[in-house]
Amino acid sequence: MKLKDSGSNDTMQGEGEEFCRKRQVIASLYQYSDLSVKNIAQQVDMSPNEVQGITDELAKSEGLQLLVEQSITKLDKIMSSSVVCIDVSKTVGDAAALMTEKKVGSVIVTKQGKPSGIITERDLVRGLAKKEDVYLRATLLESFASYPLITAKPTATVEEAAQTMFKNKIRRLPIVTESDVATGIVTVTDLAMYLSPTRRPGLALSILQAISRGRKSKN
Repeated sequence: MKLKDSGSNDTMQGEGEEFCRKRQVIASLYQYSDLSVKNIAQQVDMSPNEVQGITDELAKSEGLQLLVEQSITKLDKIMSSSVVCIDVSKTVGDAAALMTEKKVGSVIVTKQGKPSGIITERDLVRGLAKKEDVYLRATLLESFASYPLITAKPTATVEEAAQTMFKNKIRRLPIVTESDVATGIVTVTDLAMYLSPTRRPGLALSILQAISRGRKSKN
């Protein structure tokens, strides 16, 4: 019968308790001081990479918790009304020119007057990597835009918007009325900018990263 190595277990338990203690110190310094990751690492005798990993987790947790706290806010309170539409019969060149003229990062593609798809600056960059500029600009939106269009109503909440973005791995959420008219758009940056003033200055980026994690969608 093999005897249990109590000394080894005590060592592991002690190391676990020490890590928990350091994590609490890191959390406190992260919340209530302006120390850099490097300075915090020196305080707790850990590597900057280890401390960065812990503070990243804290930031994401804080950001998601703030989303929950603000979950009842309606999208019509934070959405941008700078939504621009273009008919599906137009070309990529037309869409690019319109984005430049209106100074927006995306346009809603409509079909028979109804929101149908979306094209973004990111789409244009990726398109240029596959086609020469002259051919890309002549491409019809019907074969280039992202479909189907994922939307939300103005009365939807911030929490619902975040869930929709998570589920569909998108960064932009067009807002449409009950009569299917595009009235605004909410981006992950809008969510972050709305929430961040109430907390740490770097929280906006953390929220954006949390929502965008694993994103593979076109928009």
